[in-house]
Amino acid sequence: MGWKEILNNLFHTKDGEIQRAYQSYDKAADLLGQRDKNPAFTRTQELEEAVKEAEELALELLKNYEGVKAWPGIFREMHMNLTKLCLQTGRHEEALKRCAKVAEYNRIDAEVLQETVQEAMSGKKLETTQLDEIGVA
Repeated sequence: MGWKEILNNLFHTKDGEIQRAYQSYDKAADLLGQRDKNPAFTRTQELEEAVKEAEELALELLKNYEGVKAWPGIFREMHMNLTKLCLQTGRHEEALKRCAKVAEYNRIDAEVLQETVQEAMSGKKLETTQLDEIGVA
């Protein structure tokens, strides 16, 4: 096996799964941000479908490659994205549980996410930009 095949096997995913997972999350996060800024937001069904798709694609990517591929940054971000989606959709308990998976890759990001979830649970309104900054080095 030549070096090209080795590199291809190292980074290959079926049908661009990584890119699709990121794009899907970006769409869901954008719609959640629009919802949070606009009390008259009417695209609820589109938002629900975008969140569902983003979660499904991230979970599928993690199921297929976590523990198989050496992509800690991608896995960290997928777990962070799932946590943020749970947080923004009011599933605070699930978000707290997901922080444990983030901690496997980055303890500081997990702690910041946990604090953010706990603030939301106490009734503090979170800005979408505040969530976007978590995990950005």
